[in-house]
Amino acid sequence: MAKLYEPRSKAIRKYCTKVCNLSPKEVRLCTCYHCPLYAFRMGTNPSPETLENLEEYNKQKRQDKENN
Repeated sequence: MAKLYEPRSKAIRKYCTKVCNLSPKEVRLCTCYHCPLYAFRMGTNPSPETLENLEEYNKQKRQDKENN
């Protein structure tokens, strides 16, 4: 039986590829750390450590913005 939908990770990868001009290399080189899909852009689920690091990075960026 065919799947009615594709897995979330594959859908995110497809979206990121579309946004990056259909270039997988551009997805890999993406620097939009503030994007909520950044950690999932490679089509896999990120490790908890990766999610924590991104959260800390974004939190620090917000604090820097507020202080300036």
